[in-house]
Amino acid sequence: MQRREFLTKGTVVAAAGVVGGAAMMRSTDAVAATVKTTPNIFDFGAKGDGVTDDAAAFRQALTVSAAQAVKIVVPGFTYAINTPINWVSSGNAVGVWGLQCEGATLRSNIKNGTDVFSMESKHLLRYFQIGGGLSIKCSGSDRHGFRLYAGASGGIYFYNAAVDRLAVEGAGGDCMVIEGNVFESQFSNCYFQNAKGNGATFAHSHGGIVSSINILGSYFNQNGKYGLNCTNFDSTTGGAADVRVVGGYCRQNKSYGFYYNNGTAPGAAISQVGFENNCTGLAPGDANGAHVYGMVRMQLRDCAGYNETGGATYFLRGYFTDVTTLDGCNQSAGGAMKATGKSRLVQVNGAATGHVAMRSCGGGIDVTGSNKATWQAINCTGSSPLGALKVAGTVGTV
Repeated sequence: MQRREFLTKGTVVAAAGVVGGAAMMRSTDAVAATVKTTPNIFDFGAKGDGVTDDAAAFRQALTVSAAQAVKIVVPGFTYAINTPINWVSSGNAVGVWGLQCEGATLRSNIKNGTDVFSMESKHLLRYFQIGGGLSIKCSGSDRHGFRLYAGASGGIYFYNAAVDRLAVEGAGGDCMVIEGNVFESQFSNCYFQNAKGNGATFAHSHGGIVSSINILGSYFNQNGKYGLNCTNFDSTTGGAADVRVVGGYCRQNKSYGFYYNNGTAPGAAISQVGFENNCTGLAPGDANGAHVYGMVRMQLRDCAGYNETGGATYFLRGYFTDVTTLDGCNQSAGGAMKATGKSRLVQVNGAATGHVAMRSCGGGIDVTGSNKATWQAINCTGSSPLGALKVAGTVGTV
């Protein structure tokens, strides 16, 4: 290439570079303008120094977020919570709102048994989101780490919420409580551990119904009672049943890993969840121990239980009055639990209307002396009151 030709082409290239640079500057300015107009928690007075109480900043931020349908950015600092973040709605919210966290930590210094972060709907709230990674480090002298509540009065709802990458540890009560008219919501990639109470609780409350809940890839570990509790705060019977769990793990909880006071609703199931060494408050071989306890009916698919030192003798036990199904589930043991010879997949116990159906499962079954429910094992392995289960056959009372 001749020098003149090169210079001529170079001029064209340079000009293109100037145009491209100008375009880039305009693009950068546009991004900067967007960033400037996206509110963050510091706009509401938060310090993020791990010492100054930032609770008021979060309360104000949530109010603006709900009213203006914007998500508040919470940069990855530590925010001291010395007084509760007890937010109550002041109007309907029907646009996307919430907290876009960036690996932020809320550190509770609350010592009087109140919730760390609670949100109460007195209106119609939709599309609340927590994303990006938020950790709530509880003091152990507080109450619940994170709580959503909507009462049962007409028009009061909290739904279409999406909570992702929330980690709550060390709560004086439960790590998370979802109660009342909260429905059609999802919790994904969350961690609930080391609470004095339950890892997470979903409960009917004050006449409100929790339903259509999806829990994906979440973990329930080392809690003082249950890992996951689906129940009814208004009565000893009934409770949240439309709570489906897909993936995740549940280990070393003092009582049951999962507790369903009203069973799983039709269309809801526990799928692909691992359970390990639950019922640490019981000795290996205890007939009261199980990874999962459910009433009425339970549906479990492709789940596995393992125990060495905990008292989860059974993968599943409860009192069944409808059809309970286990498909591709397994219970195994090692160490002290294996030495008892009592580990089984399921303890059959229920009314005459109850039936336990197992397919392609392993671990065997026991039947209680008072049981009236029927059972059937298809292509299963393990022991049973009727002899060894058959890999290529059917054993059962029907």
